[in-house]
Amino acid sequence: MSRPPSSPSDALRDVYELRADVHYAEPVGPPDPAVDRKFERISEVLRRHLPCRSFLDAGCGDGRYFTVVAATPPRERLVGCDISERILTTAQASAARVGLKPQLVRANLESLPFEEEAFDLVLCTQVLEHVLDPIAAVRELARVLEPGGRLLLSTDHAGNTVTRVLFAPRIAAVTLLGVRGRRDPVKFPERRFRIAELERVVNEAGLLVECLETFRFSVPPPFGNRARRLLNQVEKACPPHRHGDVLLVVARRP
Repeated sequence: MSRPPSSPSDALRDVYELRADVHYAEPVGPPDPAVDRKFERISEVLRRHLPCRSFLDAGCGDGRYFTVVAATPPRERLVGCDISERILTTAQASAARVGLKPQLVRANLESLPFEEEAFDLVLCTQVLEHVLDPIAAVRELARVLEPGGRLLLSTDHAGNTVTRVLFAPRIAAVTLLGVRGRRDPVKFPERRFRIAELERVVNEAGLLVECLETFRFSVPPPFGNRARRLLNQVEKACPPHRHGDVLLVVARRP
């Protein structure tokens, strides 16, 4: 018998199993906040909403944010989910390093296997830009939040003008040479969101936006960590702006 064709979600899982093997095969320590501005800022916002009763890291990846939660663990329940079984193994090891034993579940963001109103704090960072149905995903995140609970959601920002200017010469050269994407062995869905678009999706899911910001500028290769540290300091010194790479929303379920 011939094998029935896989669904789009099954195909996406296969892609992320491969990505986990390529990029997240082994647990690593938490990133250097001076270099990884995204980790630094998300960690700051997450700490601001701890402690909590029940926490979900939706799209937990390699488990790096468990190192933040470990300082003030949830009183009742700690859960992480991801589309890749392989990456959950890495997340488990990362959590164990900081003394945590989270419940880890393989799941698609568009169909979370959790009861309604299960969590009072949900983190979903840099996942929405990779799912097949972002609207369904945000509705699911809202569904599993209890009334008064908060969602911390970050994704890629379409209005990242500073980084696009800095990368313009490199992009032009790569395009001219026809070598764009050759180094990445894994191809997966990617998109960016406008501020108004993401705000609308969050509101339509029944959540109230409490805070919305963008942050981080990036430097292209061959610039290294020294340049990243300097640019991070410059970006942090800027007044609130709407030109960063990362779009961050804090929303509450009424």
